[in-house]
Amino acid sequence: MNITDNNINELLDELLQLHPKKIDLSLDRIKRLLTKIENPQDKIENIIHIAGTNGKFSTLKFIQAILKANQKATNAYVSPNLLRFNERFELDDKEISNDKLYDLLTTIKKLNDDNPITFFEITSACFFQAASETKADYTLLEVGLGGRLDSSNVISPIISVITSISHDHHEFLGETIEKIAFEKAGIIKPNIPVVIGYQPFEEAKKVLIDYASKIGAPTFVYNLDWFFTKENGNLVYEDNNRKFKFEDLNSNATFQLKNLGLAVATALQLYDIKVEPLLKNNIHQTVRFPGRFEKLDQGKLLSLINKTNELYLDSAHNTDGAANINQSLKALPPKDLCIIIGMLNTKDPQEYIKQFANITAIKTIRIPGEENSISSQSLKEIIQKQFKKVDAEKSLENALKNISKENPESRILICGSVYLAGQILKLN
Repeated sequence: MNITDNNINELLDELLQLHPKKIDLSLDRIKRLLTKIENPQDKIENIIHIAGTNGKFSTLKFIQAILKANQKATNAYVSPNLLRFNERFELDDKEISNDKLYDLLTTIKKLNDDNPITFFEITSACFFQAASETKADYTLLEVGLGGRLDSSNVISPIISVITSISHDHHEFLGETIEKIAFEKAGIIKPNIPVVIGYQPFEEAKKVLIDYASKIGAPTFVYNLDWFFTKENGNLVYEDNNRKFKFEDLNSNATFQLKNLGLAVATALQLYDIKVEPLLKNNIHQTVRFPGRFEKLDQGKLLSLINKTNELYLDSAHNTDGAANINQSLKALPPKDLCIIIGMLNTKDPQEYIKQFANITAIKTIRIPGEENSISSQSLKEIIQKQFKKVDAEKSLENALKNISKENPESRILICGSVYLAGQILKLN
């Protein structure tokens, strides 16, 4: 076969038509399909299940780097993708090929027999089938949305991991932080250890600990059982059994320290996995995170701005994510900040933009090719309630040219959506 990306996208479009809703949280449909294909999820060994609002992908990638440095093969399931769907399926440390993916999607679609099922449910079933056929020492599984009713929550992990929890997806998870934390806690299993990372809300941490206690899951909690700090320019990991230092991240993405600490704490709970010597050899410096506070220092978009501008891209789309970006911006040398923002109509642009300090100007755009994007004009009107100097632009290219012309010495940040970040990387 010679399957192209277009062939894959056409098939994915067909899968989107199998259910009238893009998101409909339930485990019934995927369980029915998995039964038809002989429950491949039960054949996968050593699953590490990761839930949370922010930091899931980064934590997964840090854990994966540690495992690979221990000569362990991994499968990984992540979402959403930035450039192409294949990014979601890593098998034996390699992105799935078009031919294998097409065959897999076609086979599972046929077995589903046109029964109602959401896109994420059927593609999750496809990953379980692929992972069951691909021998790996560990399989890392990122939750798509929530946890309790997420399509990934049909497995039995060797360890559960929960990253920071904050406000997002209220329409599916509930309006309060306690309700959101309860949904995330749903991945915790009886007698299976759970590692809990930094929590910006104490209420969320309490829900997680109480839930784990109620079902008999051992907990390993940040700032209770393990600690991750900076000391004299070094990073320090400490728990009851060990303490060691290693070099600080050479990236300006300071929020990644939370995810690195959680990955280290998780890896140390795994059998016969060496961590300390790898960190001292700077394995953590080798991990890359496309679209996560990424400085764009090459590519087509640079031709639209001045050489004295800086261009950054981040996919964060909620208030906690925006606060993380602002934290990283503050660690950079002072420079005027200009923001280009596009957001989905399920998000809160006003609260998002509140998280940034010392903004010089904002340009709003519609996310290219995304039907659920807020229009640039509507986004402008929402943000103007919080920040006055906002202009709506017809395109990203116009936004970049105009910001550069008006603020030739500025630092430009493109942000607001994973889908926007993907489009930016494609354009660049």
